Amino acid sequence: MDPIWKNRLIFAGAAALAVFIGWQLADGGYALASLLVAGLGLLALVRWRSEPLVALVPGALIFGYIVGNRGFAQLSPTQSLPLLPGEIGLGISLLALLVTGAFRHRPPIRIDLLGLLILGWLAIGLARLVPDIRQYGFLAVRDFAMVYYALFFFVAQEAARDLAGRRFILGAVLAGTALLLPLSSAFNANPDFFLNTLTVHGVPLIYYKGDLLGTFMAVGAVVFFVWQSERPRWWATGLSVALMAGTVACTSRAAMLGLLAATALLAAGGRWRLARLEVAVGITAAVAVALTAYLGHQSWRSTPLHDVYDGVISLVDVNGEHQYQGDLTANKGDNNRFRSVWWRTVFEETVQDGPWLGLGFGHDLTAAFMRIYQPESDEDYFVRSPHNIFLTVFARQGLLGLSLFAGIAAGLVVRTWQTVRRPDWSAAAWPWCGACVVLVSASLGVVLEGPMGAVVFWTLFGLGNGAFITRSEAPPPAPLPAGQPPGPA
Repeated sequence: MDPIWKNRLIFAGAAALAVFIGWQLADGGYALASLLVAGLGLLALVRWRSEPLVALVPGALIFGYIVGNRGFAQLSPTQSLPLLPGEIGLGISLLALLVTGAFRHRPPIRIDLLGLLILGWLAIGLARLVPDIRQYGFLAVRDFAMVYYALFFFVAQEAARDLAGRRFILGAVLAGTALLLPLSSAFNANPDFFLNTLTVHGVPLIYYKGDLLGTFMAVGAVVFFVWQSERPRWWATGLSVALMAGTVACTSRAAMLGLLAATALLAAGGRWRLARLEVAVGITAAVAVALTAYLGHQSWRSTPLHDVYDGVISLVDVNGEHQYQGDLTANKGDNNRFRSVWWRTVFEETVQDGPWLGLGFGHDLTAAFMRIYQPESDEDYFVRSPHNIFLTVFARQGLLGLSLFAGIAAGLVVRTWQTVRRPDWSAAAWPWCGACVVLVSASLGVVLEGPMGAVVFWTLFGLGNGAFITRSEAPPPAPLPAGQPPGPA
């Protein structure tokens, strides 16, 4: 085609699109304009940065979910369709994955044993979803989100091929978790500003969910420490300690358990420095708080140390029989009873009505529990997941889905341990350790059922596995000719 006519056609199309978008804006429609701006921004970012799109989008989402949390998760360019950041980012990432594979003449995804388990889990979920949509409609799709977010695993595996992509996602995790310290303090000091002023179309840009805030602080504490282990940096160690303190201050037992699980995995692989640091920091803080209370003639029960003690005790107080008297821990016993009753109810209902394929996506996992726990209440309870990802998977997909998901979790633990034992462990272990923190936290909270925790988890999981596969695919070094020394004389 003649270049002049080509330019004229492009100009005419752009002018028509501009007129149409202007007409939409005049009518109050922002969806198309927002998508166009986002697309142009991504194009500019791709041309400016050296990282591939399959790393840029998950990295941007991780940063948004860590910093903005529930507020960022609810942003949407249109009110008529549920086009949320996770779904938009997943669509762009999958398209980039297909295009990258086509241009480089290779399959869009790499499949090993973990990949096969995840694909099998996705397949079972899809098979379960088809009849559930007919019965429950959009509710089934919403519950199915915990399954389709696993596609970020394969996107991150592709991003792991490129060193710049891995560094970009690492930077997103480090920057996001570091910002949690000042932003969460500001949010607690002035929530009205964040909830009513810092908004987009009435939706808060930053809105913290307590258990996720603690989980992301725990992720940051582990990632900062592991990342700088080979080349220690005093400021990174300081941020790791500060994020540990933030995790404890959130009094989220799920987050603290995730931090302890990652520490135990590192210790099992022979890396004891994080455990020693936590013990030293814990003893120092406890002595300082106790000494301050003693000099101030206060009981230790009135100090934050007692809240930490209650939080630790509550981890093993399954039936909520201990008496909790701290301002931050007074409801721990009720929470434990709440979970134990709900878990038992969901388990029994699933065993009775759908042990192999589950109760399905869209089924209300709350109704039977509320009839037992609060039979006199006539209020609607909108939380649909019983605060345990394994029990949620069992209820939705039955024993078949649970067995595959348990295999995925076991693969995560085994490969984390294998990576930690390597001589060059520091650069490779941080995504594995971060994913372990999120998974353990999801065993006591609603974490992987929504995008805030799921996108972070599956991206870190896929990034670690992609680097693991890339390393195993690397050809061994060529043997030296006979008689040639291995290095310079």
